[in-house]
Amino acid sequence: MNPKDKLQHYVVFSSDKGGSITFVGADNITDLKARQVIEPDAVQLWDIFAASYEEARAIHFMRMGWHPYDPAGEAMLCPKGCGAHFYPQGSGVCPICGSV
Repeated sequence: MNPKDKLQHYVVFSSDKGGSITFVGADNITDLKARQVIEPDAVQLWDIFAASYEEARAIHFMRMGWHPYDPAGEAMLCPKGCGAHFYPQGSGVCPICGSV
């Protein structure tokens, strides 16, 4: 499995004023706050460290108590032969090999 240093960092924010939940890659927070995509009153709910975007969204949906996350497209076996599945129509990231 992926060592922790290969996991992607995602952050979830909640805004009472806008009534919104915002799920973003941690490396985009500064830019999104500057452009006010993340509302000024938003508070951080939690961090998620995951091997792929789809895995992070599944964790987020579980924490929110929502229905299971349904990734875009069909899962396919990684062409690099690791045995894991990835979503080529989604992130295109294998949870073991990374970007495919």
